[in-house]
Amino acid sequence: MTNKLTTLRKEKDQFQKENKELQNEILILQSNIRQMIPGFSSNTSGSFPMINELQNKLSEFFKCECQDIFFDLLSPELNIEGIVFFYKNSLSRVQDLIILYFEPMESALKRTLVIDSLWTPIDNVLRKSVQSNWKKIFFQVCAESSLNIIVNFLQSNLKLQDENPKTNREIFEFLKKCCEILFFCHVSDPQVIIEINSIGQKVLFNNMKHDSVDGFIKQKHDCITILPHVFKANTNSSDILFKSQVLPYDYEFP
Repeated sequence: MTNKLTTLRKEKDQFQKENKELQNEILILQSNIRQMIPGFSSNTSGSFPMINELQNKLSEFFKCECQDIFFDLLSPELNIEGIVFFYKNSLSRVQDLIILYFEPMESALKRTLVIDSLWTPIDNVLRKSVQSNWKKIFFQVCAESSLNIIVNFLQSNLKLQDENPKTNREIFEFLKKCCEILFFCHVSDPQVIIEINSIGQKVLFNNMKHDSVDGFIKQKHDCITILPHVFKANTNSSDILFKSQVLPYDYEFP
């Protein structure tokens, strides 16, 4: 009996050793596979937001930064038309910065490969590559000089608080955060669409599609879209990640 127990212990130790060696081989193989795929290294998932993290960032941006600047800066000085102008031009002009940065690379690929659009395999590799190095790319896209041009454009039309430096800095910081969010959405996989063109559209309030920027709104009340809805590019636009935010046409400004 003692000899049998000794033999079983030896076999158990041998199996454990072999099992550990196999586990190490699997880990090495997984690591090698990750290195072969651009943007799939471990630091990518730790630095670039996954889709659920991006959804949280979107919610924080629209419900905090956008509403803070609405109550602190916009609503005391502007009417609905002015507020629509501010949000629509802030988002669209920042989006233009991002599109113009990537457009030369995409055009060169299409021209070289003689294709009209980048099909999924190429697009996926490009997105993963951008995500693996997103911070350095973002700092080039979101240049201070480019954002200041947008600040000057907004203030030349709206003249918020007489264009004082503190206000201009507040707008700059908003645009910087806006640039970060739109950059994440643009290079996310799948891409996340912010429907900027919906800003300023007249809608009948539907609590399944809309949220109120301020106060309670009854169903089917006449409203105007102030902040856009957001959805994933590979899904129906009705599959909303974030509902648009609206104000009633008869909103009473302070």
